Amino acid sequence: KMNIDTDTQWSYWSGIKEFEAKHHDYLQGQMGNPEGKDKPNKKFYDPRAMLRSAELSTVARLQTCFEDLNCVQVCGLGAPGTPENVLGPRRGSLPA
Repeated sequence: KMNIDTDTQWSYWSGIKEFEAKHHDYLQGQMGNPEGKDKPNKKFYDPRAMLRSAELSTVARLQTCFEDLNCVQVCGLGAPGTPENVLGPRRGSLPA
């Protein structure tokens, strides 16, 4: 039995937790970190960075789920073909 909902919730939280552990010293204030007391920390406390880490962790967990369930590459659609008529119809006519 596999509870994918619980697994994805945990993987999302785990990504944030790992981000905090990795950048702990940079998340203690707006300024000052191991690189210097006047160094800014904006790129570390920007929520998008933490959310991106959570998303990557969730993607990795879902990939594992798909592999465990033997449902990787099973749609049968194959590789996408070469696009045709990429410029759209000309002068209102249908593509040839």
